[in-house]
Amino acid sequence: LAALHNLNVFHWHLTDDQGWRIEIDAYPRLTETGAFRRDTTLAGEPGTFGGYYTKRQIRDIVEYAARRYIEVVPEIDMPGHCLSAIANYEGLSCFDQVGWGKVFTSPLCPGKDAALEFCRNVWSEVIALFPYEYVHIGGDEVEKDNWRKCADCQRRIAQQGLKGVEELQSWFIHEMERFFNAKGRRMIGWDEIIEGGLSKTSTVMWWRNWAPQSVPEATAHGNDVIYTPATPFYFSQNEEKSSMRQVYDYDLAPASLSAAQRAHIIGVQANLWAEGIPSRSRMLYMYFPRILALAELAWTCLLYTSDAADDK
Repeated sequence: LAALHNLNVFHWHLTDDQGWRIEIDAYPRLTETGAFRRDTTLAGEPGTFGGYYTKRQIRDIVEYAARRYIEVVPEIDMPGHCLSAIANYEGLSCFDQVGWGKVFTSPLCPGKDAALEFCRNVWSEVIALFPYEYVHIGGDEVEKDNWRKCADCQRRIAQQGLKGVEELQSWFIHEMERFFNAKGRRMIGWDEIIEGGLSKTSTVMWWRNWAPQSVPEATAHGNDVIYTPATPFYFSQNEEKSSMRQVYDYDLAPASLSAAQRAHIIGVQANLWAEGIPSRSRMLYMYFPRILALAELAWTCLLYTSDAADDK
């Protein structure tokens, strides 16, 4: 369906608090237990909910997509949204007790070398499965209260000359980006990666409508941006929040940006979060016809913007 409508990238969000969905040889408990949970929120009788993709399945999907000229971007969300990992392996979080904080879950501990080693080991296996030049680190919705109380995090802040936990997150993101670059990959992160300092080479995926400064800030810094604002490009939302007309009318090249900044808008993406979608038929109902408007928007507005930038 993506190929039929000239959509050429599949962003595959493979981990989150709710479950770890990709087989990792070095850490078998990520899928043995981290991929499943007792669930009472979905339709039907309470029971075990979950599952994961084997490496063979992932290779098959990447190959299937490639034959249709579609690249696959894997996302392993870090340092937040990692409950499915840190609940199964000791030494990944700041403290032994893990779970939900005020809003989000306990994050990984960037002060612990063992946590960084875990991240690199996981990504080494993931990168081997995905040949495309881009990978996605996540980097969103990190609740940093534990970092403020964690001796390891405070030691890292002092050793690296950082000003606080916001810069500690940027330090972690930059460390991972250097690792990706050494592996021949380019990093994408949600727009929270701007906070605390943005590297010169990362790509920003803007999703927070309530943080509109992210796009002008990132593009002025010389970074590429992918548009995926929650409204109207979260297609798991009903039409009243994300209508087809809103998608068609969205301005991917606002006049408030200079021509040089507009040239850094490299793509647009619609997200469909499948956690609460019970069937394939419902998934297709949520995607269509809005995905048609997205494809037309991308291949008209973005190509025009690129041509205009080349002319200048």
